[in-house]
Amino acid sequence: MATLSGNDNAGGKDALPRIDRARCALVLFAVFALAVATFVGVPQIDLWFSALFYDAERGGFWLQQVPAATLLRRVLMDLTIAMLLTSVAGLAGGLLLRHPTVGVPVRVWGFIVVLYVLGPGIIVNLILKARWGRARPSDITEFGGAAEFTPAGVISDQCAANCSFTSGEGSSAAALAVSAVLLLYYFAPRVPRWAARLWLALALLLPMAGAMQRVVTGRHFLSDTVFSAVIVAAVALVLHWLFSLREGRARG
Repeated sequence: MATLSGNDNAGGKDALPRIDRARCALVLFAVFALAVATFVGVPQIDLWFSALFYDAERGGFWLQQVPAATLLRRVLMDLTIAMLLTSVAGLAGGLLLRHPTVGVPVRVWGFIVVLYVLGPGIIVNLILKARWGRARPSDITEFGGAAEFTPAGVISDQCAANCSFTSGEGSSAAALAVSAVLLLYYFAPRVPRWAARLWLALALLLPMAGAMQRVVTGRHFLSDTVFSAVIVAAVALVLHWLFSLREGRARG
């Protein structure tokens, strides 16, 4: 799907990594269709999965009281903030100096900043979470709350603000994964192979664990995190096309 070898960056020093966007779009559409069929077609799956981590005798979603779960969330939030601030600094430095910052093209830093702003920022938090009205698992009657369960994809009035659909931290985790893998493309030739492999593993596993932390602690349904990841992936794919389009015009 994607080429992650620095030798393939034929577009020049300001180019994004080459990927087969048509194939990526096809895979992403298939994942989206599967998610819709699963969570909209069989909404009880969300309840079933959340129930695996709920125990009324232990206080409900008891994993939220486990220090390791809290630590994981804090680490992911810190990494997300660090990635965004680093990207803003890299973008600003590159624009001022007209030179890649730490070997990463200005266009790439800009891609990451826009990805965070559009994905987790505008689409997920400002539009969906603020207007969809889906109550969180810990707030519905099935898990000791007072609100009604709403299937994924159905607009509701069970939550007034900062609601469950979709997951803000899940979308940030997905953006972190995309950004970390993208930066690895540029850093891999300069670090040992074992370090690049460790980077890639952490880039994929930590965000997944962070998104799952929101589910097991009753703050989000599984579908919230899945759709957040799909949204961020779609935004990243569109941005790759737009940034590559501008890249081609600049070369022309």
